[in-house]
Amino acid sequence: MNYHEIIAAVGEGSAHPGGFQGTLDFIQFVGIAPGMRVLEVGCGTGRTACLLAQMGAQVTAMDQSIVMLEKAEHRAQQQQLQIEWIQGDITAIPLRSDTYDAVIAESVTVFAADPVKAFREYHRVLRKGGQAWDRELFRTQPHPALEREMRELYGNPRLPDAAAWMRMLRDAGFQDVRQWGPETGIDPSGQQQEKGGADGAMSFDWQNALDPYRIIDLEALQDPAVGIFFRENEAFLQRYRKHLSYGVFLAKKAG
Repeated sequence: MNYHEIIAAVGEGSAHPGGFQGTLDFIQFVGIAPGMRVLEVGCGTGRTACLLAQMGAQVTAMDQSIVMLEKAEHRAQQQQLQIEWIQGDITAIPLRSDTYDAVIAESVTVFAADPVKAFREYHRVLRKGGQAWDRELFRTQPHPALEREMRELYGNPRLPDAAAWMRMLRDAGFQDVRQWGPETGIDPSGQQQEKGGADGAMSFDWQNALDPYRIIDLEALQDPAVGIFFRENEAFLQRYRKHLSYGVFLAKKAG
């Protein structure tokens, strides 16, 4: 089983930097207006999509994995939420241009073979003045083995630094590109935030916040590869914690 298959099997709803608490903090900061049209790409099991719908957004949520989408749809049904679920690739989003007020991604674009192509798709589906919110891990300092080991463990082709993430957003046509994060970086008001390391990066929400709608495939937990992955994941984060950090990259489509 690869990383994505394991995440789907264990029903993890917040396998991204900062976990679900990080999502709550950012959504509280940025604000969701009732009726706001939001597309979540790489929605996984739908935890963030359901949060956005609870806050009054009109949500479309997309993932490549049928297993993820089935669990996400079940989550929404349990909470009696109306969300449009679609299967699709972030580099070829099967939706109309100039439609959404915001596109949100949480540790998704890092897995694209061509992140700029994905960013161009986010830009295309946004209406004029719409915003992209992309929470991503980034490299804070080089290490000869970091990207190789990360690729072997998670399958992402590369790990940009923060400047490279922002440059790729600009290359895709975005303006007002900036970084926000309670753990690292600079928020949109320009205030310096407390810098932190990789705590929570590629982590799993076992203790972060109770997820009563999580669906775990118990048979998959018997697969030795699952236990091996979680041990290797913890060892990787401990080994490279000084070389990793994360934040949310915000960008705007010109009005």
